[in-house]
Formats: sequence, C-alpha cells, structure tokens
Amino acid sequence: MLCAAQAATVAAPARQARPVGRSWVWLAVPAALLGVGVLIINVVPQGPHWLARLATFGTPVLAATYGLFRGSRRWWLWPPVAVGLWFAAWLASGLVQNAAGTALIALACLAAASAIAMAAPAWSIRVGLVCLAALDVLLVWGTPSVENATKTLENVASPVAAGTPLPSLQQATFGSALMGWLDLLAPALLGVVVVGRRKLGAAAATGIAAGLWGLLLFGTSEVAATVPVLAGLAFAAADARRSRLRHPLEPARAGGGPRDDRGGGA
Repeated sequence: MLCAAQAATVAAPARQARPVGRSWVWLAVPAALLGVGVLIINVVPQGPHWLARLATFGTPVLAATYGLFRGSRRWWLWPPVAVGLWFAAWLASGLVQNAAGTALIALACLAAASAIAMAAPAWSIRVGLVCLAALDVLLVWGTPSVENATKTLENVASPVAAGTPLPSLQQATFGSALMGWLDLLAPALLGVVVVGRRKLGAAAATGIAAGLWGLLLFGTSEVAATVPVLAGLAFAAADARRSRLRHPLEPARAGGGPRDDRGGGA
C-alpha cells in the first residue's frame, strides 16, 4: 500500500516546474532535507519530540494548502479535506487510521512539491532527486543513522487530547511498514517535472519499481525507499527521447512544453 501511495503521489495533479532556469541551489535541497532531518533526530536534544509535534500539527496545515500551491481554482476544497483526514487519523483505528495518515502526509508533500516548483527549474529537481536517492542509499546501508532515526521517531509518544493520542504523522505507516516524509516527497517532486501521459507512465514505473525494490526487505529490515523514483525518472527521460526521435519537428509536444503543461497541470 505504501508503494501504491508513492505511485499515486507521482500521478496526482501538481504545479509543473518551469523547464529552464539557473537556480542551482535546488540540486542540493532534497538531499539536504534528509541530512538535516537525520542530524536533528540523532544529535539535537528533544529533536525527535519537536519534529513529532511539528508533524502532528503542521501536516494538516500544509496539506490544506495543496490546492493553493497547485494553482487550483477550487483551492478552498482542500482545507476541509485536510481537517477530515486529520480527525480520521486521530479517532479511527487500524488500517483506516493508517490510510488517513498516509493520505494526509501525501497531500502535504504534494503541496510542498508544488511550492518548490514555483521557484525551482525542472532540471534542478531531476538532479536533486538523483542526489537524494544516492544519499539515502549511503545513509541506510552505509551507516546506522537512518535506522536509528526511524526507530526514534517511531517510539516518540504523541500528545493526548480527550483521552486519545493525537495523530502520529512524522512517518507514513501502514500496518507494520513505515516510510519517511522524503519517501513521499520524492515522488511528489517527480510529479512536478513530468506531464501528460508521461506522468502516468512514470507513476506506474515508480510503483512497480517500489514493489520490486521492497522485496529486499526479505533480506534487510530497511531499504532506501527514494530509489524507485529513479525508475519513474528514467521512464520519463526515455519516453521524451523517443518522442523527439518520432516527431523531430515538434519539440514542444515531445519535450513537455506549453501544450503539455496545459494538459497535465492544475
């Protein structure tokens, strides 16, 4: 289900990043978020508790802005959706609670990705995703940092209101499986750099790769869950190249220019 959530996050409508620009700083932003998060959890006193509180109360606020950052004319629909999901994640139980929490985190990641697309050119987001996946692999299998951070966040107790713990939204949970925020932010960022039918193909490639990549859990307790996004990125690049070869006189349509933006945008 979490692999399906990654695929759905790629396919969801989002603001499209502009194809050109010189904002080099965005190459490092996704990887920097991972590094800073791990550092805060493992080094800063009370860091996990503050991150957990921020997730509990900040996630629905960010999710409510999804339509606004996406540029939707019906942006006002999303605040009540976010509130409803937050209450479901708080008062429901079992897989319903897990599904509500995961959907809320995915919406928040879509809002964040759409906001990033307003400032970052598409090429820098693509390179940033590759850097993020490389750092994720290094931290997951090269050091104990990510495993320790995951366990710490998992064990942070949520505040209690009306006798019931508030939603634990620092990680996407489904049953016994966990994904971090960046594992859903990465697919959301992929979704802002691909458009049209290419977007659906990239989503399918990401979901299939995530399912196959997850088979590694039979041999290890943790995998770098941002890596499957590279399959979607590779599919989109290969499809764009095929389109250019097939229609050499139609660069805008083949390369995802203005016509594609209108068809796959908000």
